[in-house]
Amino acid sequence: MKGLLLKDLYMAAKYCRAFLVIVAIFLAISFFGGDNIFFIIYPTMIAGIIPMTLISYDERDKWMLYSGTLPYSKAQLVSVKYLIGLIFGGSTLLVSMAAAAVRMQLNGYFSLSELFATGAALLVLGLIGPTLLLPFVFKFGAEKGRIAFYLMMGIICAIAAILAGLGFQTILLMNQPGVLGLICGGAILLYILSWRLSILFYRKREL
Repeated sequence: MKGLLLKDLYMAAKYCRAFLVIVAIFLAISFFGGDNIFFIIYPTMIAGIIPMTLISYDERDKWMLYSGTLPYSKAQLVSVKYLIGLIFGGSTLLVSMAAAAVRMQLNGYFSLSELFATGAALLVLGLIGPTLLLPFVFKFGAEKGRIAFYLMMGIICAIAAILAGLGFQTILLMNQPGVLGLICGGAILLYILSWRLSILFYRKREL
């Protein structure tokens, strides 16, 4: 499993540099974005699609076929993509929350409850992409999954833009610890269910 993780980390370092640049640019812009936190939301969503990008390169290089000769189970091949999503998504989430905290200070106020609410929203938006897309990709392949990807990203970006236009008050009003806990717990549970579903689909898929 460690070898699979290293292989995907090396691939991400080679093929996903543009994502890192986008994340850095958007977070830098967020410092001057006033109350519009779209520039903090977008990097987290971008990080969530890195696993799908790696799957596309795997299929292009026939890795899916080659991996059948190695001592890895299909469950491990699926799990590593979800772990990569957690690594990049979690890292981006932490950096985005730090950027949000700095922006609050620059704007002359700091609200811990608002910061936690923002973190909860970022967690949900970061997980929703891979949660919905990866089972489809593991069942039908990256090419058909790409269609779902563009549709899903359009919907997510539209939702994020609407929330940003509303000043994100819809989420920030739900800043009670119990509500935030339910929201985050639900997102994590769906991610785990998606993980299990992808394993089931990939085991039945003929390569």
